[in-house]
Amino acid sequence: MPSAAIDPAITLTSAPGKVLVVGGYLVLDRNHTGLVVGTDACLYSTVQTRELDLSNAARTFSSTEIPVTVTSPQFESAWWKYAFDLKTNALVQYDSADQGSNGFVQVVLQTTLALVNTRSPGVLQSLLEQRASSPRRAGLKILLTADNDFYSQRETLEKAGVPLTSQSLRRIPVMSKTGKTLGNVHKTGLGSSAAMVTSLVASILVHFGIVDRSDLSVDREQRLAAPKSLQLIHNIAQYAHCLAQGKVGSGFDVSAAVYGSHVYRRFTPAVLDAAMSESSRISEVVQATSVDNRGWNSEVNPVVIPPRLTLRLADVDTGSNTPSMVKKVLQWQNANSDQAAALWAALDAANNRIGQIWSQLVEAHTDDRCDYDRAIDWCSKHPSFEWRSAVDTTGSPAHALLADLVYGIGKVRQLQRELGENASVPIEPPKQTRLLDACMSVPGVCMAAVPGAGGYDAIFCVVLSPEAGDAVERLWSKWDEMSVGPLLAKQASSGVSVLNPALYPYLTAMLE
Repeated sequence: MPSAAIDPAITLTSAPGKVLVVGGYLVLDRNHTGLVVGTDACLYSTVQTRELDLSNAARTFSSTEIPVTVTSPQFESAWWKYAFDLKTNALVQYDSADQGSNGFVQVVLQTTLALVNTRSPGVLQSLLEQRASSPRRAGLKILLTADNDFYSQRETLEKAGVPLTSQSLRRIPVMSKTGKTLGNVHKTGLGSSAAMVTSLVASILVHFGIVDRSDLSVDREQRLAAPKSLQLIHNIAQYAHCLAQGKVGSGFDVSAAVYGSHVYRRFTPAVLDAAMSESSRISEVVQATSVDNRGWNSEVNPVVIPPRLTLRLADVDTGSNTPSMVKKVLQWQNANSDQAAALWAALDAANNRIGQIWSQLVEAHTDDRCDYDRAIDWCSKHPSFEWRSAVDTTGSPAHALLADLVYGIGKVRQLQRELGENASVPIEPPKQTRLLDACMSVPGVCMAAVPGAGGYDAIFCVVLSPEAGDAVERLWSKWDEMSVGPLLAKQASSGVSVLNPALYPYLTAMLE
C-alpha cells in the first residue's frame, strides 16, 4: 500500500464555562431542573496530526501504537505523553513533566480514541501508514488552553501592583500563564474540567471525521440541524467526566459545555452503570454512549438571557468545599423527608419562575420593543426596591416583569437560606447575604445570588446597563468584609463549537 503524506490540518474546538443560576442541589434529582447559563469564557482543544520525535521516548513503540502528546502551556510542568495501541484499544502514559498523571485527560483520550477506533477502524490505522522517518512517527499533538477567567488572576494583578478591576484584567495577555501547577491553581468555579473534557472529546471526534465540522458551527441553525452529533459528544463527555470523577454527577456542567445556556433536567444515572467499571469492555462503552441508547433521557430546553440584561460574575477570595456541602444537604434531606419534600417543591417552583420570567421578558421585547426599552431605561436608573411601586404609574408590562424578577430571585435566596440553615450548610452565609443585598440596592441590578451549590467563593449579578455593571464593580472593589473581584465573562448561548485556527494564531504558534 502506498504511503500517504501527513495531513497537517489543525482541528480547534471550544466549550464554554457555566453558571448554574438557579437549581443548586435540586438539579441532582431528575424530578427537578436547573437553569444553567453558558459563558463566553471557554476551554480550547487544538489537535494536529504531525510527526513526533520519539528518539528520547522512555519506551519502544510497537507497530500498532501511535504516539499522543498533550500540553497545557498555561501551567507549570503540564505535558503528558501517551501511546495508544490500535490492536488492544489501550492507552498508556509513558512520560510526563513531573512523572505525574492527568486523570481527566487520560480518561478522555482512552475513551474517545477507543471509540473512534471501534466505530471507524481505518481512520487511526491510516496514521500508521503515513510517512515518517525513524525515530519519528505520525501521531497527535494536542494543546489544551483556557480563557483567563477560569483561573483567579488575583496574584498576577497583585504582583503587577494594579487594582483588581475589569480594566486591569483586560490588560492581561490572553490565555496567560498561571505560574502554577494544575494542582495548585485557584479556579473560579466556571466548570473547567467539564469544559475541558467536552472540548477534547469534540476535537478528537471532529479531527477523525466521526462528527462533521459543520455540525458544530457557531451558527445556531446549523447546530439545530445536527442533534445527533451534539448528542454523541454529550454522551461521551458525560461518560468520560463521570469516569474521571469516579461517580455519576448531575451532568449539568457537561451539558452546558455541549449545549450552552438552557434549562436542564438530568439523565437517569443507570444509563452508565454497565460502562463505569474499570473492567468494562469497549462494546459496553459503545452501547452506553450511543445516540440510540434510550437511557439518555436528559432534557435540554434552550434559554437566553433577555435583551439588554447582562450577566456579571465575581470571584470571592474565600473557598467552599462543594462536595461536603452537597453531602450534608443530602444527609439532611434523607433524615427529614417530609420537611425536605416541601422545601424542594417550594424551591422548584421559585426556580422555575425565574425561567418563566426570562421567557416572558423575551416575548415582551418582541411584542413591544418601545415599552421594553422604556422599562429597562427607567429601571436602570433606580434601585430595584423602587420598581414595584412604580408599576402602576408606568403601566408597562415589561416593567412589571422586571419587578417580578426581583421578587423571584429574592424568593429563591430566601429558600436557599432556609435550606442552608436546616442542613447546617453555608449556602448563602451572612457575609454573602450582606454583599448580595448591597448589590441589589445598586440602580439597574435585577438579580444577585450565589450560583450552584452556593457558599463563599462566587456571586453573580444580572444588570440592565453598562453603567449598572460599572457601579456593581465599584461596590465590589470597596467591599471590605470579603475580597470580591470581577470576572470578564458574560453570558453566551452557544455550546461546543469548531473554530477557524487561522483566527487564533497565538494557539497555532503554541503547537510549534
